[in-house]
Amino acid sequence: MNLQKNILLSLYQEHKKAQAKLHKLNYLFWECTLRCNFNCVHCGSDCTRENIVPDMPKEDFLQILSDIRPHVDPHKTMIVLTGGEPLVRKDLEEVGREIYKMEYPWGFVTNGWGLSQERLDALLHAGLRSVTVSLDGYTEASHEWFRGKKGSWLRALNAISRVAGTPGLVYDVVTCVNKKNIDDLRNLKSMLISLEVKHWRLFTVFPKGRAKDNPLLKLSTHEFVQMMEFIRETREEGKINLSYGCEGYLADYEMEVRDAPFFCQAGVHIASVLANGDISACPSLRGDYIQGNIYKDDFWAVWNTRYQVMRDRRWTKTGKCATCKSYKFCQGNGLHLRDEKTGELLHCHLEMMGQLQPQIKRRSVLSKAVSFFT
Repeated sequence: MNLQKNILLSLYQEHKKAQAKLHKLNYLFWECTLRCNFNCVHCGSDCTRENIVPDMPKEDFLQILSDIRPHVDPHKTMIVLTGGEPLVRKDLEEVGREIYKMEYPWGFVTNGWGLSQERLDALLHAGLRSVTVSLDGYTEASHEWFRGKKGSWLRALNAISRVAGTPGLVYDVVTCVNKKNIDDLRNLKSMLISLEVKHWRLFTVFPKGRAKDNPLLKLSTHEFVQMMEFIRETREEGKINLSYGCEGYLADYEMEVRDAPFFCQAGVHIASVLANGDISACPSLRGDYIQGNIYKDDFWAVWNTRYQVMRDRRWTKTGKCATCKSYKFCQGNGLHLRDEKTGELLHCHLEMMGQLQPQIKRRSVLSKAVSFFT
């Protein structure tokens, strides 16, 4: 790593420490259902159509938003509905209207199947501010293999076209990169540009849920670096705003493939209420990461007095992390990449691409420094 980037990342660590102490709540996820109309090969929560956990009554979550409103700036606290598939809830518009009345911006993550123009219009009327739509292949075959639903590719494309064509709506398209679609990224990029999509995000599967033992979902070192190079080249090209997800520290690719350095904000700026009332950070953090339950605990008290396992990451300096020279920047990687019971690191981005790192081109990034701290 060059000296300029090393200095910038070192400064950023002090920023992260300060943010952990402040722990301002910026994003609150609600896992509003575990029901889903798809059967995705990677699903971390193993959602099914008839899940044993019933949907949480909307009144229970809305009460949380009402309770915390005196303690936050609602205009700067984003509420994100996730699942399962949020659109299977028939009362999503009612939920949205109540969130909007409390002056919180809100959005949701969807597979696009149920996002007809009529449904989108109704949600916009209920105050919808943002949408994330998943598209996982350039072809019908690759997307529908991943999502487990015939007809889902075209539905996703139609949903993407609708949100991209809605003035004022914040949106992005997310793609899970795997062995079946890695070589189609350039074609997928061209297709999204033709749909006038401006915001695209790539991520890779973490080894949990159904993805744990599926070799088609894990990229090789060569494939991972191929993806990094593709993102960097696309960003330089400037035709579509592409970035890699926030899931891990990327060494020389830091600030090359995302807008800001790696920062796992779970429990620092991000909290979630899961379908059964459990209080966590990102919805993917379950097990021993659960900090309480809304049916037993006061949410705001939990946010202010717990989450130490996420705000002080020194406990992660074990195993392969104990002797890693990049630990001061990585701090044990994203928490969702660790075993929820043992804390063991399940996936390391540096380990994945380490043997090719000497070949990575280095560029000056000091000019970007100011934006990361504002």
